[in-house]
Amino acid sequence: MPALPTGYAVRIGLLLAAWMALTGMLVAVGFGVVHSSTAAAFDRHVTSTVVAHRSPALNSAMKAVTWLGSWVALVIAGVVVLVLAVRGRLAWLAVVLAVVAWAGETGGVQLAKHVVERQRPPENIWLKTAHGWSWPSGHMAAAVVVFTVLALVVTYIFPSRATRIVAWSLAIVAMALVGFSRIELGVHWTTDVLASFVFVSLWLLAIVTLFTTELKGSQRNAAL
Repeated sequence: MPALPTGYAVRIGLLLAAWMALTGMLVAVGFGVVHSSTAAAFDRHVTSTVVAHRSPALNSAMKAVTWLGSWVALVIAGVVVLVLAVRGRLAWLAVVLAVVAWAGETGGVQLAKHVVERQRPPENIWLKTAHGWSWPSGHMAAAVVVFTVLALVVTYIFPSRATRIVAWSLAIVAMALVGFSRIELGVHWTTDVLASFVFVSLWLLAIVTLFTTELKGSQRNAAL
């Protein structure tokens, strides 16, 4: 079996180190938040304020919006990326990196959940069934992966300034809505949502930083 080029091997090693460092930070911060009275007071205040301003229309909207951070959104995004690669509109390296992004997000989130073991908000305020531990938010993490990947795909295929503005604006709005939905539905604390956003954003930044040159080169070859 041929060995990986030295450049790729180094980048893969750096990416693994980045994932380990980010996951370690996620766990460490999680322990800090769990034992912080200031963080607890902040979370309780935000949750009580949001719950106090619920309405039937808002509840229904948030129950729909939260699906944008579910496994359904991940599958749809995966199918879109795969179809574009099969049709030659997207480099196969992009597919590989999308899978790496999802794997790193899922692995880090699940590890942090089972190590930190933070309790969710009181069950009597839940508007949807939730499973597992609270820190960090799995839906928020998935939404960041889904909409960042889709925005990157759109801007690689249509690299105009207007397209970039629209794609990233929609991605940011979608992520914000998913994050708010988890708080409004009563199944996550605000710090759970913020932790997922920061963790996954830094993880995706590491991937893009390390492989952007190869990705651009592969994309040019795919367009030929």
